[in-house]
Amino acid sequence: MATDIGFDSNNRQYLKESAEALMSIIFDWDVIAPADKKVKWKASVLFPEVEVLSDAVRYQFSSQMRELMINPEIYALIDMNIVRKFRRAASLGIWEFCVRFEKIKRTSEVPWEKFRDMILGESAEHKTYQEYKFFKSKVLNPGIIEINSESNHTISLVESKIGKRVSMISFTVIRKINAEPVVEDARLAEIVGELVKLGVPQSEAKKIIRDNSFDTIKGALEYTKRRIADKKIAKVENPAAYFRNALANRYAVFEESSLNTNDDNKRNIPKSIDIKAAYAKHQLVEADKYFVELDPDDQAAMIEKYNTQQTSSLLQLKKKVTKVAQAGFFQWLAKETWGEPTAEELLEFVQGMLSGHEQS
Repeated sequence: MATDIGFDSNNRQYLKESAEALMSIIFDWDVIAPADKKVKWKASVLFPEVEVLSDAVRYQFSSQMRELMINPEIYALIDMNIVRKFRRAASLGIWEFCVRFEKIKRTSEVPWEKFRDMILGESAEHKTYQEYKFFKSKVLNPGIIEINSESNHTISLVESKIGKRVSMISFTVIRKINAEPVVEDARLAEIVGELVKLGVPQSEAKKIIRDNSFDTIKGALEYTKRRIADKKIAKVENPAAYFRNALANRYAVFEESSLNTNDDNKRNIPKSIDIKAAYAKHQLVEADKYFVELDPDDQAAMIEKYNTQQTSSLLQLKKKVTKVAQAGFFQWLAKETWGEPTAEELLEFVQGMLSGHEQS
C-alpha cells in the first residue's frame, strides 16, 4: 500500500493515524431480505486489521466482507453508453442508485433528505431543495423522465408518508424488454482503432459510431487519410480536428460536387452578421456538449492538457471553477477539437443559419 499511494515520508505517526482512520470506516449495507428472514440491517468494519512494517503497510478485510466483495452478483453493471446520454448529473445519480436493485425490482427506502444529499452533493445545501415539493419538481421528476427516455430501465417514484409529510422514498425498477446490449462487430472496432490513431478519444469514437452510418464515417475517414497523405499541400496539423470537420460537413460527398460559392450566395449573407463571432459562439455550445459526452478519464486528460498550456493560474480549471476559466477552457476545447474554421466551413455555417432563418 505504501508503494501504491506513493508514501515516502518518515512520519510513521501520521501513517499510523491514517491507518486507524481507515479502521473506523463502517459499511452500512442495503439489505432487502425475503419476508421469512429477520435481517433488516447490517454493518461491517471495512479494515479490521492494519499493520505498518519497515517498508510496507498491510491491511486485511474481514472474512465475511471478503466473501461479499468478491461475489460478482452483488455488483451492478454500469453501461457507459447510457451514462453519456444523461444531460443532468442528478439523473445519473438516481439511475446508478436504481440499477443496483434491478434484480429485485425495487430499491430500499431512503429518507428523502439523505437521498437528496447523495445525488446533489454540495448543491443539496441550496435553499431551493430544503422542501421536498421543490426537490421533487426540480430534481426527481426531470431525472425520472430522462432515465425512462434514455436508459434501458423504467423507474417510478414511491413515496412513504408520515401523516401528510413524505418521509421516505424508493423506486420501482424494471428493465426494458427491448433493451439489448450494443454489439460492435469487427469492422466497427477497426474504425474505432483508426479514429483513436488520428487522436480522437476512444469514448468520442464510440459515440461517432453510434450516431453515424458506417459508410458516412468510412467516407470521412478515407477523405482525411487522403488529405494527410497529400504532400503537395500544407500539412494537416490536427488530424482529429480535420476528421471531425470532414464528418460534419460530409467532405467525402463534396469532393465530387464542389461547394456552390457563386456571387448570389455571397449576396444572401447579411452584412450585419459577424460570421466568425457567430461561428465561435456556436462552437462554444458544441464544445460544452462534446465535453459532457466524453468518459471521465478523457475529460480529465483534456483538463490537464488545457491547464498545462495556461500561463495564468486564473485561466486554469480548478476545483472551484470560475466563469473566466470555464470560458477559456471551452474556447480552447473548440479550437483543439475542430481547429480554425476554413472558408468552406464558414460558408456552410452561414448557409445553415440562412436556411434556419427562412424556415422560421
